[in-house]
Amino acid sequence: MPQQNRQPTADDIRRLLAELDPASIWRPVLGPDGERIAAAGDGREIPELDEYIGNLDLAGKTVADLGCNLGYFAFLAKRRGAVRTLGLDIDPDVIRVASAIARLHVAPDVTFLACDFLRDVPDAPCDLAMLIDFIGRRIIAKGRVRAVVAAARNWASREIFFTLRPVYALEDLPIDQAGLERLYPGFIRDDAFYLAEFVAHELGTEWALTCLPNCSFALSPTQRRYKAALLFTKIPD
Repeated sequence: MPQQNRQPTADDIRRLLAELDPASIWRPVLGPDGERIAAAGDGREIPELDEYIGNLDLAGKTVADLGCNLGYFAFLAKRRGAVRTLGLDIDPDVIRVASAIARLHVAPDVTFLACDFLRDVPDAPCDLAMLIDFIGRRIIAKGRVRAVVAAARNWASREIFFTLRPVYALEDLPIDQAGLERLYPGFIRDDAFYLAEFVAHELGTEWALTCLPNCSFALSPTQRRYKAALLFTKIPD
């Protein structure tokens, strides 16, 4: 591991990445010049990933990236104008490498913390919390969507941003319909689970929902598309 008192090199980061389980590297890892240090991830190309938050106004805001992994979107938020970004992930080994990547980028305003953000409550929230593809099949089947929404509310003072699949066909989920109806009563219909509607319901009427446009994303929380970009804005008292 590179010494803490010197800036790591790209080769240092490659060595650190090689020590991680490949399954724990969710997104590409870029150097300060945009060079791809690691190509691991889910196969999406950089322009497509950047479009995830392409219509999100981050200028002048503090941002919490919940489930940040190695910080792809935390660094992107900083490049898009955030004054400070905090990446949170439960895996301390991943956070150790993300922190080294921040030193490689000479990005003191991008910091990382290993914590269980579903349980831990911050001393002070950020302006915006973002959860990029965090809610998926396993979290749905385990009945943890409610806890995720509560955590997002804890870490954000003004805005919450999700990318998620707005509607899941029941056949795509590893849980039977009866189990889903026990976990999410009122949101199972037409052989589907309406995830985006459930998230909006859990946040309540204090938060206004906007579906941010993208050429391939859903335009409403009930549209059956692969992905939706949902921005919830807290309504002033």
